[in-house]
Amino acid sequence: MVLTLPPATEGRFSAAAVTRVVGALKGRTASATRRNWLAAVARRATAQRPDLAGALLEVIGVDPGGHDLLAGLSIGEVGVCYEALLAHLDRGGRRDAGQYFTPDDAAAFMAAHARDFPPGRWLDPCSGVGNLSWHLAAAHGDPARFIRDDLILIDRDPTALVSAVALIAADFAGPGEEGAVRALAGRAVARDFLARAPLPDHEFAILNPPYARAPARPGLRTGASRDLFAYFLERVVETSSGFIAVTPASYLSIPKFQSLRDCIDEGMGGGDVYVFDNVPDTLFRGYKFGSNNTSKTNFVRAAITVARPDAAEWRLTPILRWSTSSRPAMFAGAPALLSSRQLGPHGEWAKLPPELGGVWQELRSAPRTIADLLADGETPYGLTVATTPRYYISATYRPLDRRSKAVLHFRSAADRDTAAVVLNSSLPYLWWRVLDGGVSLPTRVLRSVPVPDLAVPVGDLASAIRASEEASVVTKLNAGRLNENVKHPAALVDRLNAAVIPAARGHLELVYSQNMFPLR
Repeated sequence: MVLTLPPATEGRFSAAAVTRVVGALKGRTASATRRNWLAAVARRATAQRPDLAGALLEVIGVDPGGHDLLAGLSIGEVGVCYEALLAHLDRGGRRDAGQYFTPDDAAAFMAAHARDFPPGRWLDPCSGVGNLSWHLAAAHGDPARFIRDDLILIDRDPTALVSAVALIAADFAGPGEEGAVRALAGRAVARDFLARAPLPDHEFAILNPPYARAPARPGLRTGASRDLFAYFLERVVETSSGFIAVTPASYLSIPKFQSLRDCIDEGMGGGDVYVFDNVPDTLFRGYKFGSNNTSKTNFVRAAITVARPDAAEWRLTPILRWSTSSRPAMFAGAPALLSSRQLGPHGEWAKLPPELGGVWQELRSAPRTIADLLADGETPYGLTVATTPRYYISATYRPLDRRSKAVLHFRSAADRDTAAVVLNSSLPYLWWRVLDGGVSLPTRVLRSVPVPDLAVPVGDLASAIRASEEASVVTKLNAGRLNENVKHPAALVDRLNAAVIPAARGHLELVYSQNMFPLR
C-alpha cells in the first residue's frame, strides 16, 4: 500500500507567520489573550463562511477581530499559534501537561488510514484546536456529512474546543448548514477524558494524547506506568472498536509498558504500527517562542498505531529514518516496510526490517545469550561496551574513558573472546534497534544479545579485534567531556558478520541507513 497525501500537507510550515500572529494576539492578561484569540478565530471563520456567520459566532461567543490574522494558515499552523500563545500564558504548564501539536503531514498520514475503517462515529479525546479532526474530516468522502453526524470533540480547554468547532465547520460544513455547526458544537464536550463519567457513544478514536508523567492510577491496568499517554490509550481501548494514535515509540519495548502492550493486544484484533526516529528528521517539529518551545523537537521517537477492527494481526515497521527533503517519500513509502509482528525475549514488539524476518527467527533460537556467558562477579576476563550507540556498538578489551559504559565480566577467556566477536559484529546494533532504539543501550537488551553457533574459530577474529582497537579509537564531545569509543573498520565488521550472522549479509542497509527512502 502507498499512501498519497494532499499536496497541502507536504510539511509546509512558516515560523515567521506564526511569530507574527502570536505577537499580534498577546494581551496584557490571560483573559485578554484568549479573547484576542477567539476574535481572530471568529474573523477567519466568518470571512470564509459568511453563510454560517450566525451559528459560528454563537459557538465562539466573541465578535470578529478587525484584520484576518489567521488567513492563509494551514490548520497545523493555526494550532502552533495557539500552542505558542499558551506557552506565553503559562511558561511551564503546557509543557508539563505534555500536549504538543501534530504537524499537518503527520496528521494527514494518520487520517488517511481512516479510509480503511468501516462507517462509524469518531472521537477525538484531546482535540486542541482541531488539527487531527480537521484532517480526519478531509479524509472522509463526504466531510460535510461527517462533521454533522459522526465527529465528537473532547478537550479540557474550552477555548481550544470552540476554536476547533469553528475552524472545522468553516472548512467543511455544507452551504448554509448552520445546523451542522450547532450539531458539531453539541457534540463538543469540555471535560477530562480520563474521568470515569461515561463517554459519548462512538466506535473509533483518533488522538495525540498528552506525553507527561502522572501520578500512579491503581484502578488502571497501566496505572503503574505513571504516564498519561498510557492512561489515554487504555481508556481508548476500553471504549472503542479501533483507533489511530500517535504516541512515544517507547511503549513498544520498555518493560513498564508491558501492561499497555497487553491491553492493546487483548483489546484490539490487530493493525499497523509505524515507528519514527528523531534523526536526521523527526515526526514532530517544534516552534521556539522566547524561552518556550511548543514541541521538544528531539524529545521522543514517535510511533503511529493504527488499530483496525477488521485486522487479524499486528504489523510493524523498523525504526524509520529519513532526511527532511525525503519526508513526503517517507510517508508514501512507509507502508511497504510493514511486516508481521515478532516478539522479543522480554515481550518487546520487535521493530524489524521485512528482509530480516528469517534472520530474526534464527537469532531467537540461538543456543545462548551474552547473559549465559557472564560471571557472577568480577573476573580478569572483561569487555567494556559504550551504552550510548552512535550508529554502531562495539565491545573493547581496553578500558574506555567515557561516562556511559557497561563493563562485562566473563567466566573464561574463551567466553570473553566469543562475546567480543559477537558484540563487535553488527548483531548487537541490529538487536538494539529492533528491541529498543532509544538514547541508550539498556542492560536487558545487551544481556539478551544472542550468541549463535559461530561459523569460524574465534581465536583469529578475537586477535583481529585486539589489533584493531588502538587504531580505531574515536572520541565524541558530550556535555563538555570527550568520550572514547572504538569504531572498527568496515572490512573487519564484515568478517565478523560473516561468522556471526551470515544470513543477514546484504540485508543490513536499512538498519544503518540515515535515509531509508532513496533505498526503497
